[in-house]
Amino acid sequence: MQLNHLTVENRKLLDLRQEYLPELVAKPELFWPFLRPCPVKVLIVADGLDFSEGGFGLTAFVRTLLDMPGRHVRFRITLAHINAAAASQMMPAEARIVNRITSFKFDNAAHFAVDMYDEVFLFGIASTFGARGTASNGQPYPADRLADPELRLITQFMNAGGGLFATGDHGSLGRALCHAIPRARNMRLWQSTSAQIADDEVSMGGPRRNDTNRIGNDAGSQFDDQSDDVPQPIQPKMYTRRNGLLRYTFPHPLLCSPRGVIRVMPDHPHEGECIEPPNPNLALNIGGALGPEYPNAVDAGARPLPEIISTNSVLSGTTSGGKAPTAAQAFGGISAYDGHRAGIGRVVTDATWHHFVNVNLTGDLGAPPLNPKRLGFLVSAAGQAHLEEVKAYYRNLAVWLATPERIRCMNARLCWTLVWSDRVMEAVLSTADVKLSALDIGVIALIGRHARDVLGRYAGQCQSVRLIFDLVLQRAIPKLIPEIDPWMPEPDRLVKTFDGVPWFDAEPLLDIALGGALVALREAFPNPDEKMAEQLDTGRLQEVMLRGSVEGLEMGIKSAVTSANRVRSEMKLG
Repeated sequence: MQLNHLTVENRKLLDLRQEYLPELVAKPELFWPFLRPCPVKVLIVADGLDFSEGGFGLTAFVRTLLDMPGRHVRFRITLAHINAAAASQMMPAEARIVNRITSFKFDNAAHFAVDMYDEVFLFGIASTFGARGTASNGQPYPADRLADPELRLITQFMNAGGGLFATGDHGSLGRALCHAIPRARNMRLWQSTSAQIADDEVSMGGPRRNDTNRIGNDAGSQFDDQSDDVPQPIQPKMYTRRNGLLRYTFPHPLLCSPRGVIRVMPDHPHEGECIEPPNPNLALNIGGALGPEYPNAVDAGARPLPEIISTNSVLSGTTSGGKAPTAAQAFGGISAYDGHRAGIGRVVTDATWHHFVNVNLTGDLGAPPLNPKRLGFLVSAAGQAHLEEVKAYYRNLAVWLATPERIRCMNARLCWTLVWSDRVMEAVLSTADVKLSALDIGVIALIGRHARDVLGRYAGQCQSVRLIFDLVLQRAIPKLIPEIDPWMPEPDRLVKTFDGVPWFDAEPLLDIALGGALVALREAFPNPDEKMAEQLDTGRLQEVMLRGSVEGLEMGIKSAVTSANRVRSEMKLG
């Protein structure tokens, strides 16, 4: 943008504003003491990839989490490497990294404990480990997997609510780090499916490989098309509720961005593959009883199981610079398990870490200086737009995998932000100092609609719906949640009772539920100060918002019934 027209005074105003912005983003609590972001502790473990600026570095991914927009969460990241990685491989210049651990072991109490982190990301490349010494059980660490004490601790971490992400690449890349971990072990292929390359579904060069490369700036199919600004399209699974009460369609929350549905990922000539468990009834037998691998639901819905939430496609005849021409096919790109519905942690697997490393995002540093593939998605406006979609996926992962406690914390911060920073009530009312009982239902709905719009701009449209479900509706109308939550399995009674005609679009009730909750929040805490921050992590905030939501919903239902009765009274049949 050209700003040559600015006067000296206005240029100074702009410069001061630009100086203020980074500090506002990094430390909003300096300006709003009551808006302290929720801290989420993240452990990222690699065993062959690293955290350098090189092509197989994860720095673009890590910085995306560190630069999380909004004032509701800050990710406190610890970087870990299974090997004795050099300091230069651990983002030494990034002051926001909380800790760096090399020669990492899950059964070293200084490295890992069940309550030390909220979520763990595993980026595996090794098929077998080198020598790691002796594990805490006195046995040598296995060469092809984590040791039993490590697996037990990770399982206990997940059973306590901790989130887990795991990925590798084609064939057995990533197998050593990930393949023995419960739940993740059967949500993805961790080795070749056949000794015959022609039949192997995750080979490096066979015709059935998962080659997602799309032709970019060069003529023909090149291996390094993975480093251009042309992504692969993906097909997200869509979740719908059309039950006579609500009508809407969303992707999984992991694939919902401020710009809409995420439909692209970086491409690569040979990806791995995500699957749904062929046997979900396994018990966990890692040195003692740890319960079923996939427990029953603790809510009113059916037992949650892993599901493929996006599908990637392979075009016919792709050679990627000399490989065998591919056969057209589709395969699982992301698998997700909502363990929160079973009282345990969530799990996600991805087909490949090439969706996360620098060479597939910001370009190949080995390409000639004037080659567009040296800059990756950064080379064009279209590429940068695609990169923003990919970054939204990264941030969604870190939010969705957090423990239920941390998610409640984030939701609370989001609500405080909507009321006091985004000022959604002032945008609708001439005065914000009003009682909920003094507002009519249309105004309450308008406040909620405006809040959802603001929230969607930096947290994604799915986040506004998820917040309403998690913060208020789960307690206000628990029996209806299975019928209105699109991400829960559809209950049998809904299939049997829905007559196919969606008479009632109750989406305004979502606006009313949120609007009522925010008005009640402002009414209960009219003068924000630092002491109010103490209320964020107690049940006080949730009780206030629940009361406001219920009051608003009661008004909304009364309005809906009145409107339906009026239509009925004005109809003359026969």
